[in-house]
Amino acid sequence: MVKGRFDVPPALPRGRYAVIGDVDGATARSLGAELNPTALLLALDEERVRKSEYEVTCIGQANRQAMAGHVAARDAFLSGAAELDVQLAYLKASRQRESHVPYGNIIGINAHAGVLHYQHYDATPPAKQQSLLVDAGHRYRGYCSDITRTWAGEQADALIPALIEGVTQVQQQLIATLRPGVDYVALHKRMHDLLADLLVEHRIVLGSPESAVANGITRAFCPHGLGHLLGIQVHDVAGRHAADGVALPPPGEHPALRLTRELEAGMVVTIEPGLYVIPMLLDPLREGSVSREVNWERVERLAPHGGIRIEDNVLVTTDAAKNLTPEAE
Repeated sequence: MVKGRFDVPPALPRGRYAVIGDVDGATARSLGAELNPTALLLALDEERVRKSEYEVTCIGQANRQAMAGHVAARDAFLSGAAELDVQLAYLKASRQRESHVPYGNIIGINAHAGVLHYQHYDATPPAKQQSLLVDAGHRYRGYCSDITRTWAGEQADALIPALIEGVTQVQQQLIATLRPGVDYVALHKRMHDLLADLLVEHRIVLGSPESAVANGITRAFCPHGLGHLLGIQVHDVAGRHAADGVALPPPGEHPALRLTRELEAGMVVTIEPGLYVIPMLLDPLREGSVSREVNWERVERLAPHGGIRIEDNVLVTTDAAKNLTPEAE
C-alpha cells in the first residue's frame, strides 16, 4: 500500500496528475491534470469489487439493522396500516432518518407492489390488505444493505402465499449455486428457467417452461435483472466490466442486468428474483401470438397484488456463498 508520496514504487509513472470528480475540464487543465481518466477510474472501481473482512462486517450489520425494519413493516401492514405508516414503522425499527437511508424505500401495498420503484406512500389504508412489498435497506459506516420482502395480507388471493414461497425457493436455489467462477449472466438466465417452472406449476402459464422463456413470457413477468454488486453504493461499481477494464455489456434480451461478469471470492451481490403483473408489459403478450400460452384469468386474479420480489445480500466465499441477510423473526 502506498502511504505517502515518497512510497511510490520506482516502476510507477511519475509526473502525471488527475482530477477526479464533477468539475469542468478547464479546472483540471489549469492544474496540469487529466479529468477523470477512464483507465484510472476503472482501476479504482476494480479495487472496490472484492470486499475486505471489515467491509463484509459493515454490510452484515447494515443487513441486521434493515431486517429489524422489515419485521416492523410487516407487522404494521398486518395491523391495517397505510403505506406511510409502514414507512414510519420501518424507519423507527431500523433506527434511521428518512434522509439517511441508502435509497428511497419502496413500500407498495396491493397493486403498488407492481411498480418497480414506487415511493409515494399513500397516507390512507386501502380497503383491502392483500399484499405488501418492501424494498429497503440501511447504511452502516458507509456500507449498504438492500433487502426486499413480500408479505401476503389476510385478504390475499390463495395464489399469493404459494407464489411468495415459490419465488423464495427460486432465490434459495440460485444462492446455493454461488461460488467463484460462476457466470452471473448464466445465473440470471437460470432465474428465468426457474420462474418459468413456477409459472407453469401454478398454471399462470399454460405452455411449456421452455416456450415461456423462448417467447419472452418470463421477461414480461420479471423485467429486471437478477441483482448487482453491493458496497458503498447500492448498485456498486464495476458490475459491467472485467477485471482488466474490458466492457461486458448485458445481453440484448436482458438489458437491465447490472452484473455481467464472473463471480469472485469477496464479492457481495444481491439475488432478487421477482414476478409482477405490469399491464404495459403483459398487454403485448395478450395481443400477440403467444396469448394462448398465458392463463389470463389467473393473471387478473394476481393483478390487484402487484408483484412479488425476494432479495438477499450474499457474500461469495472461496468455495460457496454466505447469506448476510438474516431471517425475519
